[in-house]
Amino acid sequence: MVRACGLRIGPRGYELVLIDGNAKKHKVITSKVGTLSFATDPAGAARTLKDLAKQNDIPRDRLRVVVEGGLAAFRKVNLPINDDDKIEKVVKFEVESELPQFNIEDVIVDWSRLNSTSDSCSLITTIVKKVDLQEILDVCERGGVEPIEVDSDTSAIVNAAHAAGALDPESACLVVYVGEESSSIAVIDGLELRDLRSIQQGALTHLPVAAPDSADADADEDEDDEEEERGAADSDALASGDSTEGVEESLGESLDELDVLEEWEETAPAPGPEGSADVATETEHDAARTQILARLTRELARSISGARTLQPIRRVLVAGYEMPGLIGSEILDVSVEALEGLPDTSRHASRCATAYGAAVAQLGGGILETRMRREELRFTGTMERLELPLAVASLLLVTFLGVWNIGLGKKFDRVNSAVRYWRDSSVAFMIPKQKHLRGNLDPAPASIQNYVKNFTGEISPGVYRDDPHLTRFDQMTFLRGRLRSEIATLERELGQGAEFTQPQSALKGATYVLDILDDTREGGARPSIRYLKADYSKASSTRSDSVTVTLDLTFFAEDTATGTEHFEAFRRAIELQPWAIEFSPARTDPLENGEGISIAGLRITMDVSKTEEATS
Repeated sequence: MVRACGLRIGPRGYELVLIDGNAKKHKVITSKVGTLSFATDPAGAARTLKDLAKQNDIPRDRLRVVVEGGLAAFRKVNLPINDDDKIEKVVKFEVESELPQFNIEDVIVDWSRLNSTSDSCSLITTIVKKVDLQEILDVCERGGVEPIEVDSDTSAIVNAAHAAGALDPESACLVVYVGEESSSIAVIDGLELRDLRSIQQGALTHLPVAAPDSADADADEDEDDEEEERGAADSDALASGDSTEGVEESLGESLDELDVLEEWEETAPAPGPEGSADVATETEHDAARTQILARLTRELARSISGARTLQPIRRVLVAGYEMPGLIGSEILDVSVEALEGLPDTSRHASRCATAYGAAVAQLGGGILETRMRREELRFTGTMERLELPLAVASLLLVTFLGVWNIGLGKKFDRVNSAVRYWRDSSVAFMIPKQKHLRGNLDPAPASIQNYVKNFTGEISPGVYRDDPHLTRFDQMTFLRGRLRSEIATLERELGQGAEFTQPQSALKGATYVLDILDDTREGGARPSIRYLKADYSKASSTRSDSVTVTLDLTFFAEDTATGTEHFEAFRRAIELQPWAIEFSPARTDPLENGEGISIAGLRITMDVSKTEEATS
């Protein structure tokens, strides 16, 4: 069964109700009441809440807290729309003009429908200051009982009356919850809400607030008194029951209703001055309580006379703290009765009414739905609010991934089948299946034949051989590597490997020398070759490969000096070449007629491989 908890935190005490079941059929497991003051002793209040959570095993994912109705103000708003999302966007701005004393960003605005048509609606809004609500939530957080949602006494008592079966569909009534320092009033017409109000008078208004037990309470007493005075002023400003505007709205403008109210006020007890917080004697307590009862009775009379209901108001249903003299009386001929039908689990059933209504609302029951825990307030509990969206998102993500994987699997099967056909066709091109046919790889190397035989081909229809360590594409890459390895082996055997270098060409060396010799003719030289020989010398430990060109030359000229100049020009041209290694000295002899010189045994050593670098 599902468990839910309603916890009311008032200015002076708490009420807790724990139920088990569903919205229509449930039973109360535990109901407790006690004293608590979050305003004067927040540390003690947090400890009390922590003990409650530990002793009663409060379900944190279905916990709803009720705050005092006196913290809220109520305003009616008419809007030309009827869509929840649109109402949520504009309702704060519509209410802003009704609260000139506050910044709209400093309050929480909740709303409930009074009536609606297809294109318009009438709302009753509940306005609570963020700072007041945050104080309670901070204490709850420190006590480990941070709620999922927050109610006020006004809505919680309506849900409690509905769950208890106390509302009559054929008549109207007032549902009242008497709190410690304020009382909440809801006008119900059949099963529909008509109005909400809060009165700054409660059953314990005349009693002083208990001082905290902490050692530093006395040191902060003056500062706390000033804060309480400011808080009381703000609460009075927010409370519609005490404002002139709220009274006028409740009374209406009907003269008949005003006459009825004035006639009743002549016979009702007149309220005296407010009771002091330091009342000492029982007589003074009784006098103060009588004044509070007179004020409360007067406000109930105003609510009855100002109510706009389709059916007559038959009863005033009262729950909450005990207010002697209220239940059993009549106000404007309307009987005041106790709210009956509440689960009778203890003698505090009436006081726990709003906590019970909150617990039922947490299970989805009741006729009023509150949304006071919005994004404006920090929610630091676990991810209860996100569990369902996250679960749905996770389910959608898993479904998407499943469909995606199925698509990828089918695509992979198609590609893998095509690669298998490609592989087997390549193998058949190299090595045919029929032994009498000759393939393009004949003879095939043994390593390739063994691999093809063991890891390719068809075993039976639809069943194919595969390498367990390689994909089909990797198998083709492996076969290509084996073929390249066999080709490289054959090239080495044929001497075509890159590691074999050809000997230098003696003819090429002689040609380069003769080209330079021919170039000397441009300078006027007339060379004549008598002997030419070119030899290749293999590299040794002290020298590299080289070619040696041996020449016997004659340089004809007008005289011996000119012939010698032509020979020196030839020598310098050879030494400037990158491939020249050595130009060995040679013996030169003048010709007998004096017209030139003769050179015998000229040796030119060169590196022919560098002639290619010079050419490039």
